[in-house]
Amino acid sequence: MVNKIIINFSTNLGDAIIGLPVLDRLHSNYPQAKISAITSPRTHNFFLGNSLIDEVILFDKSWKLGAKIRFCLYLRGKYDLIADLKNSFLPVALGIWKRTPFYRRAPKDMHATNIYLQLIRKIAPKKESRKSDFILSEDEKNKWQSQNLEKSVFIACSSHSHLKQYPYEYLKEVVRELKSSYNIVILGEERDRQFYKDILTQEKVTNLVGKTTIVEAFYLLKNYAQLLLCVDSGLMHMASYVNLPVVALFGPTKSIAYGPWSKRSVVLESKDLTPVPRVKPQEVIKAVKKVLANG
Repeated sequence: MVNKIIINFSTNLGDAIIGLPVLDRLHSNYPQAKISAITSPRTHNFFLGNSLIDEVILFDKSWKLGAKIRFCLYLRGKYDLIADLKNSFLPVALGIWKRTPFYRRAPKDMHATNIYLQLIRKIAPKKESRKSDFILSEDEKNKWQSQNLEKSVFIACSSHSHLKQYPYEYLKEVVRELKSSYNIVILGEERDRQFYKDILTQEKVTNLVGKTTIVEAFYLLKNYAQLLLCVDSGLMHMASYVNLPVVALFGPTKSIAYGPWSKRSVVLESKDLTPVPRVKPQEVIKAVKKVLANG
């Protein structure tokens, strides 16, 4: 009997979001079980709002050895099943025998979501699952509902890595063209303001850079986005998880394993060898309009 499940999520937000289908499937296979999530400082607040998770446990890999040992001792013997998405020694340390395998092989062209799901195919054989949600407080919902946002094309083309950013000059041209037909919303962190510059003050552009939590971004994408135009990022994976149409700009990372996985997705990759995604603006505009026209 499985009464308590623990999932060891990846440290980075994007990889953690890719692991959400594991959470969904485990909940569907063991609907009576309580589910705990081990999170990192980067993902902790995000998982606090998840509708299927009963307990969120923080683990910081920078802790000293003594703190890590105390962490394991505290959790040891409390769980019946573990999905370890990091392939760590944790299942042994916690004494859990119903677990994901240590030996892992996957085809090179398999998407990361399917690699994760393959890990639990024996411990969670039922494939049907419902998606989890991320719950805002009533005050948070009222805040966004009072903004009277309309359905819009959301844009997230900045990145912590400058190699993944879509060039500002190209994006400015894309926004100038798209805003003649669609409302535009820009998402990002506070430090992304330097990248977007005067794009944020253009007419028909709603600037939400630095104004949302990650859970609020999930809510806005789910409820107000027609499409997300983005680079490789956590927001891209979030949009994929809610099956939102995505136009993703890739370079230098490969999209086979880590691209968008929503049903209506288009990946545009640089045709030359430059590490930055230098897809021409007209190609991006054409892709966005085509995806929305086919909706």
